[in-house]
Amino acid sequence: MIGKGRVDGHRWSVALEFHRTLPKGYTLPTLPDGASAPGTSLLCQRMYIGGVRIDHQGGPWSDCQPVTGTNDPGPAGEMGLWGLHDKGLDGSRLMVANPEPDVAYGVITLSNGHRVKAATVTVPGTTYRAWAAPIPDGQTITAVDQYDSRHQQLTHDTNWR
Repeated sequence: MIGKGRVDGHRWSVALEFHRTLPKGYTLPTLPDGASAPGTSLLCQRMYIGGVRIDHQGGPWSDCQPVTGTNDPGPAGEMGLWGLHDKGLDGSRLMVANPEPDVAYGVITLSNGHRVKAATVTVPGTTYRAWAAPIPDGQTITAVDQYDSRHQQLTHDTNWR
């Protein structure tokens, strides 16, 4: 479990689900040149608000990506804002980051001045890690900052809403 709690009266949760081998029923995506994407394992980001899985309409493998084993650097550095409608632009939302190895936690500053802190959690036996934080309906993100274990700021991003 990466994170869980309540936002706008709804339970929320985010988990990373690691499959050591490609699960039955999962097909590797096709690259533009027609070849299959590389990958021997699968990493899924499972996000829920109010008991509803975000992107459930995309099927059981939405929000999953092929990776190679337990230490694929590909997912590191990604960050996204997710919600149940309007592509995460309004309503209750979740900010989820798959940070670089030196990131210990993230802090989101909202337009009302409230700050939400989220610790980085690693999937046991792998190098896959994430932090997740809820964004209440009607709030705008003014900054997303990431810090190392010594509380030194590593990133400062003001491009989120």
